[in-house]
Amino acid sequence: MLEIDKIYCMDCLEGMKQIPDNSIDLVVADPPYNLNKPFKNDNLTEEEYISFLTPILKKLKNIIKPKHSIIIFFDSGQKLPLFWKSILKTKLYFQKSCTLYKPNDCSMPHNRILRKSEVFYILSKTPELHHEGEKYIHDCLIANHTKKEKWYHPTAKNINIIKELILSHSCKHDLVLDPFMGSGATAVACKLLNRHYIGFEINPDYCRIAEQRLKNIPKRLDNWIPQENTTKNGRKRLG
Repeated sequence: MLEIDKIYCMDCLEGMKQIPDNSIDLVVADPPYNLNKPFKNDNLTEEEYISFLTPILKKLKNIIKPKHSIIIFFDSGQKLPLFWKSILKTKLYFQKSCTLYKPNDCSMPHNRILRKSEVFYILSKTPELHHEGEKYIHDCLIANHTKKEKWYHPTAKNINIIKELILSHSCKHDLVLDPFMGSGATAVACKLLNRHYIGFEINPDYCRIAEQRLKNIPKRLDNWIPQENTTKNGRKRLG
């Protein structure tokens, strides 16, 4: 049985097999885009990539609660069809396409167009999507990367953007899953916003960075959990 408020250094598909169905309040995922970055599963053929991503999306569909959001970042260029081919195999429901605008970024020129944005999609397992959360956000968010964030991880997402998504799509004490945790931005945001988290990251170096970032967050009294509901190390169990 998995503990919550913990990052597991393991393949996310194997880890999610241990999560009960209909138990996750929000998914925030930033999978490899198959752009030949120095990550595992980021330099695959089209067939290999679809075979990699599709079972992960199917498992997310099982473990997310009905009407709750699966938020997935992805490339907006040539690799986007791979994402949609995988989505169509899962029969997940499309809810919204949003843009992440990065004013101080100008990368990956293609067809004489320099990219200054990324996209993220909101999906769900049911046609209906609830609107519970602490705030409304726009469908175009603005983010400036910092050198520190890029040091954490080559494709780290801006922590303030992750916080906005969590605030708008979850409530306090909800459980947020990040299957590609990277250097821990989702976990850090959850801890700052009084949410529970569970994550998977296959690279042990990034797991260590994430754990160090979490240790640097000051403890808050409103995150205190009664002892009888915890394991020996103070964490709640999932399920």
